[in-house]
Amino acid sequence: MLASVVASVSGVGANQLRLSKVKHGVVILVDGLGYENLQAGKAYARFLNWKLEASIRCEFPSTTATSLAGLATAARSNRHGVIGYSVFDRDSDSLRNLLTGWSSYEDAEQFKKLETISETEKAIQVRVIGPAIYEKTGFTALTMPNAQYVAADSIESRFQELSRNSSEPSVTYLYVPELDQLAHRFGVESRNWLNCLEELDQIVNSFVATAPANLGAVLTADHGVLDVGSDRQIFLDEFEWYASNVIHTAGDPRCNFVYLKDGASLASLREDLTSQFGSQAIVCDKNQLKDSGWADWTNASFASYVPDLVIIWNGDYVGYDRRFAKAQHLKMIGQHGGISDRETRVPLIKLGAY
Repeated sequence: MLASVVASVSGVGANQLRLSKVKHGVVILVDGLGYENLQAGKAYARFLNWKLEASIRCEFPSTTATSLAGLATAARSNRHGVIGYSVFDRDSDSLRNLLTGWSSYEDAEQFKKLETISETEKAIQVRVIGPAIYEKTGFTALTMPNAQYVAADSIESRFQELSRNSSEPSVTYLYVPELDQLAHRFGVESRNWLNCLEELDQIVNSFVATAPANLGAVLTADHGVLDVGSDRQIFLDEFEWYASNVIHTAGDPRCNFVYLKDGASLASLREDLTSQFGSQAIVCDKNQLKDSGWADWTNASFASYVPDLVIIWNGDYVGYDRRFAKAQHLKMIGQHGGISDRETRVPLIKLGAY
């Protein structure tokens, strides 16, 4: 998507979205605003639903780190290497959080597998508008290392910064994390989440009404959100046959990455998981994941952290291995990472000159 916006400004490169030629192109990424979530909140987001014409699918798993790495590189995870929220690296015998676990800019730069759009685009300055807390993070170094970062801590102030376009052609990535944060804490059916959606809707509406005629914007999301009650939490560590064979469980609660101990039988564990959970979960290895079309990690250069098995939860279930899960993660209501429509369908809304 970012590649299409760049092409719509520069006139060069792949413009798969067939966006109109503009002087200023914008990607508005609303973290956690799934297509179905937006439709369900229609009473609070009349403008965005009025403009909503299409949906697209986020990459597997439906998690922020993977989706934003894809946006930044115009590549799938088998190339950029950010295959999930967290992974276990067998070579270093350590857990690596691919979203928030970077110790420094240098750490992220050493991990990076591909040049990003912010680096390969030479003719037009790419800028990021987002909260100040993310400006100096490793994930920003991984995804937008050559972009000008403009810090703005409220949704309204970010759109105010967006209005300050220079006379030169520009491409801007505007990030809105608030809805995802509220979803995790309160759920997408909560008053907190709906009020924030309403605020966003009003801000976007006002911005579009006053935007210059030569500016085009695309609003989308990295994933949707599914509310999960505590009675739908499954604790994998309660099963002795699981704990005795698994060295680490990473990924998301809706999509567990399972890493086996040396000598453990993958076939036996897969059979035990399938027998225990039946239709509640899909259990697959990397070859089956490739055959399904969701992801191809079979020939990856990062084999050291590709999971042995993936547990993708159906319905509204989540899985936790409490030996490794943080206590606050067990309190989360809004969840994502799986393959349901609610999690994988995200809006594609064209605004302004697009």
